[in-house]
Amino acid sequence: MKILQIHIIENADKPLLNDLLLEFPTNKSEDTFNPNIFIGINGSGKSQLLETIADIFLYLDRVYRQVNKILSPFTSVLFDIHYTISLNKKDFQVNFKHTDKKDREPELVIKDASGKIVAVPFEEVNKFLPLKVIGYTSGENETLSLPFTDYYDEYARYTAKRARLEKTETLDDYEPRFYLMDYNTNIGVVISNLVLGQKSKVKKLTDYIGISALRSFQIVIQTRHTAAPKKNKVELTAELEDWIEKLKKASTCHQYFKTENKYVLDFYVNDATRAALLALFKTPLALYTALYKIELLNNLIIKDSHLAEIKRKRSLRKLIIKPPTVAEQDKVLSYSEVKLNLDNGDVIDYLNLSDGEHQLMNISGTILMSGFENSLFLLDEPETHFNPMWRREFISLLSKLTSSKSQDYFLTSHSPFIVADIKREYVYVFKRVKNELTVEWPLNETYGSDYDSILQSAFELESSLSKKSFDEMQSLLKNGTLQELEDGIKEFGESGEKFFLFKKLQDLKNKDVNSKEK
Repeated sequence: MKILQIHIIENADKPLLNDLLLEFPTNKSEDTFNPNIFIGINGSGKSQLLETIADIFLYLDRVYRQVNKILSPFTSVLFDIHYTISLNKKDFQVNFKHTDKKDREPELVIKDASGKIVAVPFEEVNKFLPLKVIGYTSGENETLSLPFTDYYDEYARYTAKRARLEKTETLDDYEPRFYLMDYNTNIGVVISNLVLGQKSKVKKLTDYIGISALRSFQIVIQTRHTAAPKKNKVELTAELEDWIEKLKKASTCHQYFKTENKYVLDFYVNDATRAALLALFKTPLALYTALYKIELLNNLIIKDSHLAEIKRKRSLRKLIIKPPTVAEQDKVLSYSEVKLNLDNGDVIDYLNLSDGEHQLMNISGTILMSGFENSLFLLDEPETHFNPMWRREFISLLSKLTSSKSQDYFLTSHSPFIVADIKREYVYVFKRVKNELTVEWPLNETYGSDYDSILQSAFELESSLSKKSFDEMQSLLKNGTLQELEDGIKEFGESGEKFFLFKKLQDLKNKDVNSKEK
């Protein structure tokens, strides 16, 4: 999939984006990883656009979803979006246009590779949506999480409804389209990849952190306790019960506590464990999806009245609000005892890794297990907790991990390290002046550019130096005497600005010599 153009005609919740029209390059090389990157100062609208893209596809999913249908889908966004998608090795151009505030069905035009309009029955339109919409937020900005959280609530409620049916009744399940990767999801991602991931690509990730293997982990699943709804019990569908049985079979050992209907599953990871999980789940994504669907039942621990109030406030967009955190002892699914073998032979608990290490494993692991076509990745400041070396190498690492080129990536960032690895035509500079938004390409090529040039073009910084030292240098350059310059230069490290201080010092010395000769 590849988004070609997006026009935000109106966004009632985010008026800064009103009438924003962006076109995206189509000349992606099959051998080159070229994400679109949004840069600019805080508050310039980058994250708002990521959330709006997620909102658009959430709305389209609700309109065309054939299972768990929403009777009256609503969106506060009027939009016109064009993208390409591949189905059964055939390429199509898709255009959804939604301009009706009464929320009538969007206008839809689908064309084949020759440009001929293709008639698609309503019940099959969902096939022409992204197979997966995958979001990432480091937790610094929660706006992107809202569409995904709404989707999670819908899926969890539907799963509970299916579980409560009489045995003579059935409701179909469906594969989730939306996945949000944040701090709460990363353990499932790590386990799935380190156990079942392609070894050569997983090694490219673990080498960064100095990890040799996943040593062990524990999964706790419980469905009957005082915090659970409906007579202190969370009902399970047949599929969920089947996945729990599979996890029991693959575990090294397990305990069962009847009162709480609780399973404590311990996994010591060796070749036998991997073989068992591979036979039962086949792929890292299948294992993660099983864990993900069980984990979504944690939403059911939260009182319906609380969720209803949260949903009401979200619909009004009065504030960014997430469900209350479920206590660890009350969760339907929780992880513990996740141990990693380090290259030096030591063993470390996963929770003792740094925020940057968690972030790298979560983002990279998500991309590793999402190697299928027609996926859309929305990554909001994915390098937030990285050290400078990891920021410098981040795009290079992602290019090594991506395996499917029919995917589209949108990143926001404040890092010149990342921008310097992206071609100019994929870089969008967001500027907000008096609540007016403009989005432009950088004036100069960014790929391979030095950081001073990028900081100047993207963030309007006159220098890469920090403010305090820069101001002191400028003051010396403008008003410093010969003696003040000689004393002051010693206080500063090496930089381009220091060169001008030396030049000013030399000019003053020459002037002093000339004055004495006269």
